[in-house]
Amino acid sequence: MFRISRKLDYGIQLMVALAKENEGKPIPTAKLSEMLDIPLPFLHQIGHSLMQAGLIKASPGPRGGIRLSHPAEDISVLAIVESLEGKICLNSCISENEACQNIEDCTAQTMWSTMQDQIVNFLGEINLDILAKQELTSDLLK
Repeated sequence: MFRISRKLDYGIQLMVALAKENEGKPIPTAKLSEMLDIPLPFLHQIGHSLMQAGLIKASPGPRGGIRLSHPAEDISVLAIVESLEGKICLNSCISENEACQNIEDCTAQTMWSTMQDQIVNFLGEINLDILAKQELTSDLLK
């Protein structure tokens, strides 16, 4: 089955919620967990991955929480995807790390490669502020 993981779905929701915080103040993870209905341990796991990628910052203390590390318009959905799931690779035959043994006779490699390029380009063109402002229109989907 070809589908988006729960981790990625929650990660996008989390990043959108942080982008909607206009003043850039840290939001407590317990509040985010409750607001987004994400189990707190899972939210911490997702937050840790996003922090390692440099997309969010954590502030300790009673007024602490997490916030975006960069302006929302500077964070692409592709950056979020890659920080949570790794590089997009639809099929091992187009992976940079693996050589396809059927390259001479393959009838599908070009299709998978083209599809992967389109997905990467699409996600790279959508930044977090577009999602936060709910401005993802059919124009962007063309």
